[in-house]
Amino acid sequence: MTRTRRLAAAPLLVAVLAGGLVGLAPQPAAAATGLSASAHSRYVLDAEAEVVHATMTLDLENVSPDTEADGGVYTYYFDAYGVPVPAGAEAVRARSEGADLGVEVSGTDDPSTELVRIGFPNLEYEQTRHIVLTFEIPGAPPRSENSTRVGPGYATFVAYGPGDAGHNVVEVVAPSSMTFTSTIDGFSPQEAAGSTTYTATENTFDGGLWAAVSLRDPQATTESTVTVEDMPLTLEAFPDDDQWSAFVAQKVTDGLPVLARLVDTPWPGGLQRIREDASPSLRGYDGWFDPTGDEIVVGEQLDDDLIFHELTHAWVSGESFEQRWLYEGLAQATAERAVDETGGTPREHPEVSPTSADAVPLNDWAGDAGSRSADVDAYAYPASYRVMTALLSGLTDKQFAAVVGAGVRGERAYDPAGLVTPSGGRTSWQDWLDLVQTRAGVRAAPKVFATWVLTDAQRKRLAPRARERRAYAALDRADGAWLPPEGLRDAMTTWDFSRARHIRGAVAPLGAAATAVQDAAAATGLDVPSQVREDYEQASLDADYAELATSLPATARAMTSVGAARDAAAEDRDALSALGADLLGLSDQAEQALGYLVDGEVSRAQDAADAVAATQRWVLPLGLGLVLLATVVLLGLVGVFVLALRRRSLPRHAAGAVGEESPPAEHSVGAGPAA
Repeated sequence: MTRTRRLAAAPLLVAVLAGGLVGLAPQPAAAATGLSASAHSRYVLDAEAEVVHATMTLDLENVSPDTEADGGVYTYYFDAYGVPVPAGAEAVRARSEGADLGVEVSGTDDPSTELVRIGFPNLEYEQTRHIVLTFEIPGAPPRSENSTRVGPGYATFVAYGPGDAGHNVVEVVAPSSMTFTSTIDGFSPQEAAGSTTYTATENTFDGGLWAAVSLRDPQATTESTVTVEDMPLTLEAFPDDDQWSAFVAQKVTDGLPVLARLVDTPWPGGLQRIREDASPSLRGYDGWFDPTGDEIVVGEQLDDDLIFHELTHAWVSGESFEQRWLYEGLAQATAERAVDETGGTPREHPEVSPTSADAVPLNDWAGDAGSRSADVDAYAYPASYRVMTALLSGLTDKQFAAVVGAGVRGERAYDPAGLVTPSGGRTSWQDWLDLVQTRAGVRAAPKVFATWVLTDAQRKRLAPRARERRAYAALDRADGAWLPPEGLRDAMTTWDFSRARHIRGAVAPLGAAATAVQDAAAATGLDVPSQVREDYEQASLDADYAELATSLPATARAMTSVGAARDAAAEDRDALSALGADLLGLSDQAEQALGYLVDGEVSRAQDAADAVAATQRWVLPLGLGLVLLATVVLLGLVGVFVLALRRRSLPRHAAGAVGEESPPAEHSVGAGPAA
């Protein structure tokens, strides 16, 4: 949401115009008071004719008695009365006692206002006059200097009533189908026969009641659709303002991709339409982003800076940032970069000073309508922009996107970029100061905050914060590439510096142990077990820090031992040693030790690595012993084989059973073959 000037300048007070003076002494200036006025002003919108019919009924009474001074009698009378009306008013007519009165219409310093001078015969003390002033308000074309509008389905004009307090009634009558918005909350509606009368009776200043009102028929619009990266948006324009639709469609098409890159976050959705409406200007704004209605509402102005500002609120709003100055200033800084990149002309911002009468610490700038002040708004909007300019103008687009995206996502400054904690909420002013100083390296950020943003009590917290940040940075250097433990990061994020000091006392001695683990990793080429690093970086309790005092040194020793075991298993060996290593499963043991380490089982990894060291001593003896054993076995086998061969080579005997004698052979001389 962004602020603009009111629809018209502050209303002209009821003017008591040139009166007369009768007396014997020299004439003093005519009385500026002394005329009472009762008024009933009625403004009726004729939607079909696109004109407002105004009727102002006045009852005037001269309450200035004759006075005696310097030997003379002074008589005060009034012969004219001035009423401001919307510029361009037509058919201006004043009647009194059945006759027309003379009227003169003249311009004013405000292009939206003219002054009607009603002349009448001298109105002397205790005399009264009843006057009925009528005129018509046709309205001016879009983007005219005259801010009065009356068109198809809409109207914006000033409703003015000149009566004294308690004697003043202003009515606005319009079809009930139209919405009603006003610069004041004093109008009460009463519906009858398809029309609604909005009535106000409380004066807004000493001279009467002044209110800008806007009426709009939600059904009387010209709709069009613009699609950007597969996202359709509906544009709702006044029926007679095609130029607005074309302009907005082009700016949305050009600007959305640029804005998404500048905030380093994809389009979040939650926007369905962009609507042309005069309502924001009546509340002192150029436009606003309405997340509950999924719409952006802006006036008729063709302002690319405004369109980009309101589009940025899809990311940068009260849903992502806590303080009003944060999301308003950041939205404007982002919009300005988008305007520059797309070839537009950024708007000029008023010069403001933190010592001006309307200045407030921006952290005290209220976001709710009931607490807002137009004068404070007029200071706080440009002041918020100036703060963001001082913080971010020196950043490249890439640096700008990184820090803004971190704020949108709710990242903590002391965490790695891209990490969003489950408990992360809206970004507060403390979070933003930490992000800008830590992530973007803006060293002057505390001074900028002290000058523009902080209350006296908040400013006193900057010195303790600076001390704790220096101590935190020293600890962060001492523990190498790892993040300091979560407990310390959380205490720094919440600015709980007492808790931060306590945790730092417990964590500081762990720095050497943490770097020893990292040094062991560098020396061995092994990765630090992810669980070990996680245990350190996520530690948040005193018991966690005490456990780390034991576990970190154990991890460093285990990594060194496992590295040695790995190297032992992989070294070149002679044949006998290689034989022993294979038979003892040295490589498998080393692999097992490494697996335990990767799984974060540091104690088992140490035991397995120690086993490898013990086994390694037996590699050569085992290999040699096996060779000797094999030799002995081989020789034995050879001996057996030789003996076997010798037995087979002994002389053969007559057949027969061993140990039996064969009977002597019988011979027959000359005998023939046996029968």
